[in-house]
Amino acid sequence: MAQVTIRRVEEAWLGKARAEALRRKVSMNQVFVEALRRGLGVDSEPLRKTNLDRYAGDSDFGPEWDDFLERDLKQLDPELWK
Repeated sequence: MAQVTIRRVEEAWLGKARAEALRRKVSMNQVFVEALRRGLGVDSEPLRKTNLDRYAGDSDFGPEWDDFLERDLKQLDPELWK
């Protein structure tokens, strides 16, 4: 393994790296090495996504979904609008 120095790192990046290192109880070096690995596309494990992107698009959830939207989600609660 080689050792390198990276100059002109933005303060915001350092703050995020510190927070992530504290949260995970690892070194800042480990946080930066993992970030570089992912950013360069050499990470063997894909980045885990925690969003709903896979559900976006024109998927058909069936008639039950449409009924649910009409019955439950499109109803206004008059108490909230007083």
